Amino acid sequence: MKIKQFKIVPLFIAILCISLGMRAQSDLETLSKAESTKLFTTAELVQMDRNLSNFSVLLRLSGLENSLNYADGHTLLVPTNKALNKMSIDKFAYLTNPKNKTKLIEFIKYHFIAKKVTKRDFKENDIIDETGNKKEIKLSNNDDVVYVGGAQIITPAIEASNGLLYVVNKTITPSEDIVLD
Repeated sequence: MKIKQFKIVPLFIAILCISLGMRAQSDLETLSKAESTKLFTTAELVQMDRNLSNFSVLLRLSGLENSLNYADGHTLLVPTNKALNKMSIDKFAYLTNPKNKTKLIEFIKYHFIAKKVTKRDFKENDIIDETGNKKEIKLSNNDDVVYVGGAQIITPAIEASNGLLYVVNKTITPSEDIVLD
């Protein structure tokens, strides 16, 4: 009986996150209403916006949320709920299963750069390897449209007390060829 319950919990979390994401507001209303984003950490800003709630849940489940609050001078690339909703329920359930925490941490690290990176710092055909596992994340900057690992940055830099936050339209995938629209 415990085995069945253990398999149901990640599925329940996945369904809950997806349903919350469908009710999220558009255009990052909460972040735009924040008096001064510089008063909050990147993790706190992610928590403040319902449109980023699925990533916030993943961040919390990974155990990296507290570390992120104390990490200075970083860049966080956060996929919207709409972007995470494109992920299959099976993959989301896999990532949220406590047995697969290392895979969830790896997934979160794809969205983290250990230094502040402005949009103009992203160079055409550049490659970053912040994951520590020799997986490359390709960059592209074409007429101020920036792609990171296949995901387009859809907001200007949001300055937090401990780094920069960008919102992206897809999950970041290492070694994915970039297709410019």
